[in-house]
Amino acid sequence: MGIKQKLEYFFNPIFLSVFICLLFFYLPKNEINLGNNLKSLVEKESITKIYCYIENSPSKVSSGKSYMCKARILEIQDKNGIKASAFGKVNLLIPSKMVEAYYPGKLYSLNKGKNFLYEAGAYFYFEGNLTGDFFNVKKCLDSFWPENIYGRVDYFRALCRLQFKRMTYAWGKAGALLLSLLSGSREYLDKKVGDIFRNAGLSHILALSGMHLSIFTSLAVFIGKKLKSKKATYILQLITLFLFVWFAGFSPSLLRAFIFSSLLFISLLAGYKKPDLLITLAFTFLLQVIISPEDIYSIAFKLSYGALTGILLFSDLINGFLEKLIPEKISSSISASTAAQLFTGPICIKAFGALYPIGIISSLFISPLISFFIILGLILIILTLLLPVLLPYSEFIMNILYNLIILITGTFAKAPRINF
Repeated sequence: MGIKQKLEYFFNPIFLSVFICLLFFYLPKNEINLGNNLKSLVEKESITKIYCYIENSPSKVSSGKSYMCKARILEIQDKNGIKASAFGKVNLLIPSKMVEAYYPGKLYSLNKGKNFLYEAGAYFYFEGNLTGDFFNVKKCLDSFWPENIYGRVDYFRALCRLQFKRMTYAWGKAGALLLSLLSGSREYLDKKVGDIFRNAGLSHILALSGMHLSIFTSLAVFIGKKLKSKKATYILQLITLFLFVWFAGFSPSLLRAFIFSSLLFISLLAGYKKPDLLITLAFTFLLQVIISPEDIYSIAFKLSYGALTGILLFSDLINGFLEKLIPEKISSSISASTAAQLFTGPICIKAFGALYPIGIISSLFISPLISFFIILGLILIILTLLLPVLLPYSEFIMNILYNLIILITGTFAKAPRINF
């Protein structure tokens, strides 16, 4: 793609719409709270109970004392017992001992009393207090899943995620990493592992994104080839996409990858052999802003769009220079990593105060290993379910691969970073 053709994008209506959105949302004085906008006639400081709908699976905060998730408020009650309708969203902070009541290996699993399964799709009555945009939960009074098709599907998903935690727990550290890569749950992942990946410039590997979707769609392609039908392959890929994001949940980066991939597959099904990737990405941006406007201030959102924009704009240009010096397979990977760093660098500097240029090289070694780790893990899970006697052997194999990944990643993590 020539420079002239790239400049023409700026006159495209979709690109102009994206540019206006960027100006509106990212200029310093324009930052507004899109996600948490609780409205009610009752004073927020007096709210002690809420009736809400959890929109995403809780994730553990850095302190480890609580889990956070987003909830849509339906009704509130103040300290005087006055009830009132409400609308908007808040971030819930739920104590770890409540969320982990059913989790394997946690002391909270032995708790007596009434416990609940905290997952997306359930309705909850909480007691606590509101501080800013956070509702600090002290007690769960009740919970239920709707008696309709959506409620049953959400409840089934919650049970699947819980069962998956129990299966991977048996694999120890390797299971903790696999759980994080496939479901976004990091409660069993050692904090040091996250630090190692970050210092090696590989934080994106632990964040559910397009890389994880591509692994599953590749498996769908492998199966689709046996069917000898392109349309059947595309449909199978779409089904795989839906199943993965349904199970893992919509993080900002995964939602971007899901919308982008779905648009591409729909274009291919409609007969467009070479859909314009930049136009598709721009349209993805607009759709995500409409579907989940609170994502726009997320670091994961910014890094996800920044990385892919950089790759689409500059990867070929950089590769044109590198392929003359090194083999094409290596040059294309380095070009993609370098192009992504060009766009995500300023975001990393502002968010983390540092750059990790070693990520350009480390991705070449770790990304294939992680892909193999995920595929092997899925295969061994299926085999272990069929033949439970294989559990100790599968655990041994997965932990060998896990230790190899940590060893190589830890070596790259020792490379100097650029602090600002």
